[in-house]
Amino acid sequence: MPTPGDRLRALRIKKGFSTARDAAKAFGWSEHTYKSHENNTRGIRPDAARKYAQAYGSSTAYILGIGNGSEPSVVNSVVNVPVIARVSAGTFRYDDIQEFEGILVPAVPRKDAPAAIQYSVIIDGPSVNKRIPDGAYAICVPYASHPGGAQHGQLVHVVRERAGLYEHTIKELRFTRDGMILMPVSTDPRYQDEVRLSTGDDGEIVRIQGIVIGSFTPL
Repeated sequence: MPTPGDRLRALRIKKGFSTARDAAKAFGWSEHTYKSHENNTRGIRPDAARKYAQAYGSSTAYILGIGNGSEPSVVNSVVNVPVIARVSAGTFRYDDIQEFEGILVPAVPRKDAPAAIQYSVIIDGPSVNKRIPDGAYAICVPYASHPGGAQHGQLVHVVRERAGLYEHTIKELRFTRDGMILMPVSTDPRYQDEVRLSTGDDGEIVRIQGIVIGSFTPL
């Protein structure tokens, strides 16, 4: 009988991720924790199952084997993409995917970036209001999966990690003589500083998680 880890692995493969590392990187999860869940070396708590279900278009009950154990049909016909974070510049918080359960954001119809790898973030405030308004959703693909690689002038989903807390923001990617920089796209005077990528030597990790390919504004 399939274990929760077996079901999780099957969902990941159906989503188009060939390795657990690829999936963890795409959704910003701890690679070590995620692998231990897939390998059944650590039990999957309901809150973690909800997070994985939201990302994979499945259900908590299916992953944990509750009920009849049947797989939801949504996995085989992806029309919506998961919301994984709240973009709120200047605010560091623990990621909590549970708060986005039940939100439906339509995928961008692109053959070179299938819906199975897309995700979205909700814009909270004016930190990217030159391009995407407050309350809208930015639809992204993982940085490593974007066809053709990142291009000058594209909007990117940036994650800053400090002491286990995360800040999600969106910046404009620019290539300069001094290297890659991330520029603000806001009219708000609080959000005018450029951001540099960082590997964590200064106590803070700054990385590009995804590239914005579209947006959705609910009625």
